[in-house]
Amino acid sequence: MSAEGHPFMSYAGGNSPGRFIESNVVGDVPLDFDDGLLQRAQYDTSTEAHVNAIFTATLYAQYNQEHEWYNALSQVDRFSASLDGPVTAKAYRAATDPVDLQTHTEGGPVPDGQTMGVEKVKFDPKRSDTVIEVSDLQEIYAAIEDAVGFEEFWQTQQEQLDLAIDRDGLAKAVMAGDDQYGATDQLTSLDRVIASSDEEGQAQDPNGTAYNDGDLDYGNIDRSADDWADSYVDFNAAETRQLNNDLFTGFLNSMNEFADVDVYNDTAILTGHDTAGVLSELAADRNNVRNQAAMADYRREEVGDAETIRGLSGTARFRDYDGIPIIGNQHAIKHGDISSIFIVPTDTIRGQPRLAIEQFQEPYVETAGRGQSQGYLATGNYRDEALMKLDHEAVNRDFSSGGLLRDIAE
Repeated sequence: MSAEGHPFMSYAGGNSPGRFIESNVVGDVPLDFDDGLLQRAQYDTSTEAHVNAIFTATLYAQYNQEHEWYNALSQVDRFSASLDGPVTAKAYRAATDPVDLQTHTEGGPVPDGQTMGVEKVKFDPKRSDTVIEVSDLQEIYAAIEDAVGFEEFWQTQQEQLDLAIDRDGLAKAVMAGDDQYGATDQLTSLDRVIASSDEEGQAQDPNGTAYNDGDLDYGNIDRSADDWADSYVDFNAAETRQLNNDLFTGFLNSMNEFADVDVYNDTAILTGHDTAGVLSELAADRNNVRNQAAMADYRREEVGDAETIRGLSGTARFRDYDGIPIIGNQHAIKHGDISSIFIVPTDTIRGQPRLAIEQFQEPYVETAGRGQSQGYLATGNYRDEALMKLDHEAVNRDFSSGGLLRDIAE
């Protein structure tokens, strides 16, 4: 299955992060997701750094803008009933303990009624904020010379919020002794969202330290006691394993037996660029990809005043593994020598995404300064200021639909 046709690309049951923001705060925040930051100014805390000494000089942002894991998960608004099916808030009920087969003796009584087990699951809203400010003098400079104004910085900072959510939230590794779930304010890491009781009890954190009881708790889930909330986690506490086709296909096949989701059609792979490259090579080997071309196609290519060796320009690099899209991220979690592999569901369960960033309130935006409802007298400073606040959480509504392959090496 091609990446274009994969359900993952449709953001099952929700919106992409960009579409979510555009739908809720466009008009308040000057958004332009297509232009990137090629000619944005260098970001600095000092006013002087935003003003060029040489007019018309181009400044470049010193950032890597990659936040692929955050982009990969759908955004679902829980503050308006916009989805088909039951729209819930921050809690739901999970079914456990399937009923046993009942029987009776010849002429015996009708058995008592049975019911599945029911567990209550709830999460705490987490807060993601971004605040910017530029001086009144800087705004004047922006109008008369090559300086950076409020509008441009507001757009840049909004894009940086996505990066921070990804880097410091979703893709932040859980270390032994870290603050437990109830004591953290940032969006919960996939390291907690997709985990198991055995992992917490027997595996080690990225530094090689054994986890403490409670380190991988998530919401009101106690990992050491609530094994019904286990995701499929393949770990090795003793040593790393070489990532090869046998290991990975064995992991996928075992997870497919364990999971409530079709691993080969309704999931995506979230990992680092290092592991993504290995998976791509493994997929190419697995599919026996070969390049064939006539000698007439062999040529050189100029690079400045130099030339390459004579040959072909092409690739046999795979962007998926057995049809499962591979999403590489700069800020991936690494439990072994290379980045771990998270398998995330991309479909819905009764109309609800199995795993998504759920927004509990409409994004809050506030501005102050010249021409705003709150002016200089309200703030006490000659500055233009802006605030954006998101109240959200990474919510897993089907624990068995996620997987993690960790403790791996190239």
